Amino acid sequence: MTFQFSHESTPRTFQAYVQPDVATFYNDPPGTRSVQKPYFNGVAGKFINLSPEHLSLYWDDGRDGQLIADMLPFQAVGTATFPVHKFFIALKHDPSEIVHRIHIQPGTNLYVYDAFEMGRASVSDLSDGELELYILQRNNLLFAREYREFTGRDWLSLYPKRQKAIYKMWNADYFGQQHWVTSSETHFLLEPPEELLGRMKPDEMHRDRMIFPDPRNLAEYRSQDSKELNMTMTVLSCAPRVFEIKNFLSHAEVDHIVHMATGMKLAISTTSGSDGHDAKSNSKTRTSHNSWVHRSRSPIMDSIYGRAADLMQIDEALLRERNQVEIPEISRKGSNAEEFQLVHYDKSEQYTAHHDFTYPNSKIDGQPARFVTLLLYLNEGMIGGDTTFPRWVNAKSGKKLAVKPEIGKAILFYDQLPDGNMDDLSQHAAEAVQKGQKWLINLWTWDPFFR
Repeated sequence: MTFQFSHESTPRTFQAYVQPDVATFYNDPPGTRSVQKPYFNGVAGKFINLSPEHLSLYWDDGRDGQLIADMLPFQAVGTATFPVHKFFIALKHDPSEIVHRIHIQPGTNLYVYDAFEMGRASVSDLSDGELELYILQRNNLLFAREYREFTGRDWLSLYPKRQKAIYKMWNADYFGQQHWVTSSETHFLLEPPEELLGRMKPDEMHRDRMIFPDPRNLAEYRSQDSKELNMTMTVLSCAPRVFEIKNFLSHAEVDHIVHMATGMKLAISTTSGSDGHDAKSNSKTRTSHNSWVHRSRSPIMDSIYGRAADLMQIDEALLRERNQVEIPEISRKGSNAEEFQLVHYDKSEQYTAHHDFTYPNSKIDGQPARFVTLLLYLNEGMIGGDTTFPRWVNAKSGKKLAVKPEIGKAILFYDQLPDGNMDDLSQHAAEAVQKGQKWLINLWTWDPFFR
């Protein structure tokens, strides 16, 4: 798209992403199908504090309000919300001093408290640092207006600091579309002896493929059919982009992950397909709602991280600490991903519809944010517990897209759009477990770096 700020003489261009016609998701000609309105009408609410004051955002519950987030000067905060929800913005140290009220509107994500338009602040009183942030947010809002007119959606990033992702984004052109990916990180079919599963050093995770003919660590415990693992990605949704990858993990890897993090074996549940009660009742060790598993924790975890990098088409070195000669063009040497998070849901537990992305501080160059989410299911057989995408775009139903947990299956979806905007449609939920329990592990990879 081409646009021009009123204070500039030269037009600007931006490669904005426009969502394709829904008919193309079925390989039909554009204009031959209509989008079904989703039953779920939630949205991502982004709230910008265009003022030099330190404020707080509250959900208006009709009483004293519930604190959502602190709002630093010239910064943005966000939360999942619904039309008819009401919020108010107040002075940080005096919630009774309300400066702005907000009523969420259908189809609108962006809400601004502008102290300058309301006469509570003057540009002439700003310091040099405040003026720089003011101009940045003001230009961002001008850009957001042009972006919405061109694409039909709100701009949830920060222009011009946020650019398109540096990573590959798999196409999701139509339902059922498939991509085939290979990885040298083949499945572990047997769990190696305990003495071989110790924590790894950084140099042990770097295996030069020019030096090692078979770069796989502990290859004798892996599948011997081939030195490559073939993975098939199947498009479940085009907007948001959601992919299913069956058999991403082997049973031995699933058991290793849970046992390593909790001391509990899931061998019974993973082999019998039960709801997991056997594994829980046979163990006296603790269970936790979540815990974190670092890549260096074991050679098996190192392999799974490497396999995930191949799936995402990201250099595996970006998912670990690097030495000075690895990927020298990237100065930051830390991992671009968070640690794997192991999550356990017991009966009745759930995670209501939410987004994985957040809004970085406007002072940070590159605007780092979660780019892609990878979910790996560790058990099956429970009733309920589906992962759902309640606002997926389709022409057949307003119901949620529901993904049923299966042992070893992976779900990959993008939190951003190809142009660097956050994807509001990536909103997803973990439905309540009605019977049994649910185990999964997830990986969040950031772009352009993890902060």
